[in-house]
Amino acid sequence: MSALPVEWVLVIFYGPSAHRATYGRLGRQDGNKTYTKDYIQLSRRKAFIDAVTHFFPDIGDGGSASLTYKWPTGTAKGALVLLSSDRPHLKWETSVGAPQVWKMAPAPTAVSAETIPGNPAHIDIDDAENEFGLLKSRGAGQPYLIAIKLRDDPNTLQLRAYLNAPSSKYAWADMGLVPKSIRDLTAKTSQTSALAWSSVQSSGTAPTAEVNDALAQLRLSTSALSVIESLDAETAGDLAVYLKNPGSGLFFDPSRNHDAWLQLAAPDEQLALSTNAILEMLEARLQADAQGDATAETLEVSAEEVEAFTEQIAQENYGVPDAHATVKTRGSAQRAFANEVKANYGFSCAVTGIRKKEFLIASHIVPWSEDQSIRLDPANGVCLSLLVDKAFEKGYLLIDDSFAIRIDYDKVGDDEALREQLSRYDGISLMMPTAHPPKLDYLQRRRVLVSSVSG
Repeated sequence: MSALPVEWVLVIFYGPSAHRATYGRLGRQDGNKTYTKDYIQLSRRKAFIDAVTHFFPDIGDGGSASLTYKWPTGTAKGALVLLSSDRPHLKWETSVGAPQVWKMAPAPTAVSAETIPGNPAHIDIDDAENEFGLLKSRGAGQPYLIAIKLRDDPNTLQLRAYLNAPSSKYAWADMGLVPKSIRDLTAKTSQTSALAWSSVQSSGTAPTAEVNDALAQLRLSTSALSVIESLDAETAGDLAVYLKNPGSGLFFDPSRNHDAWLQLAAPDEQLALSTNAILEMLEARLQADAQGDATAETLEVSAEEVEAFTEQIAQENYGVPDAHATVKTRGSAQRAFANEVKANYGFSCAVTGIRKKEFLIASHIVPWSEDQSIRLDPANGVCLSLLVDKAFEKGYLLIDDSFAIRIDYDKVGDDEALREQLSRYDGISLMMPTAHPPKLDYLQRRRVLVSSVSG
């Protein structure tokens, strides 16, 4: 998963109150009520109430909103409660206990859900209290609990715990991994003032490592076109997405543990001046890549377009004009076409019999680029596995008018491994679909096209 823009952060000082709340409910022992909570208390201040009602509009008149707490290895149900007999609070299910990510563990590691070292299994209050007292001697420094609200991720909080000034044993959870703006928030907290929060201005799309590398090449190169042509299809697509809406501000990757933060500056002026030209080159590159069916099946789609194309197929209207065929439209059209073709063939390769769906492609007989009027025609498609699709696309494998498979050994040449793979299918009959068998006219056109390319 890539990093996403942050819009609100809550920091909680891990003092006795937070420890008692997250350690677990031990019941009342001799009238002691210190380990009976199933929530973290929040602030009554108007500024805080205004912030949470803005970022969690589902609170409404009921005074609470259901939440999902998330971390890389798990989730938990909870609630944000504003109206109660107690102060506002972040609640969790009593029977389950605090989210695992905020609890103690005997030996936390960089990949465990837990960060704070300690024995979470005591049932005696004095023993539970002692676990808090042992934190510093165990090298944990000062722990902090953090909740992150991501933009366009409603009613969800990403939870983490960090340690300020830990020993080297716990360097993987050091507060130094957190951006300065969040560290500044933690500096405002203490045992007597345990909460700090902040809204965050961030937007756009975060670049992947591959996109960052491409951007660096573009800054150094005198030929943007040569850089774009050198990119693989996925990176070219990701670069186009980034340049259309470049990210700025604070980002967070939910799939990562403590190294999840990314602080992005606005794109530099040099790149901004050439963005439109680079996008035009990328669009041309992506349009060319999208002609192939295997690539098209990996493209971004529009659910509305897929539904419209599916209806079009049902009405036997198979045309997709070039004037409307953007890269996303190509992906959507391929999705609708593939759904029909693969279902016709029982989700099985018509040559090899392979049934694993991730290995199957809906291959156009007359290529997408050759005829706008039959791009969605199920009779212009055959379900093939990956190697067979590539062999069919490049003319190594043909289908004759009797629906028999023919291998062009002249094309295969001296590649013995490829010859061995393809020769086993030479002469066998194509498995027929339940509907829309390949039209002979389409098969003949395919053979002519392959022949003309070879010539």
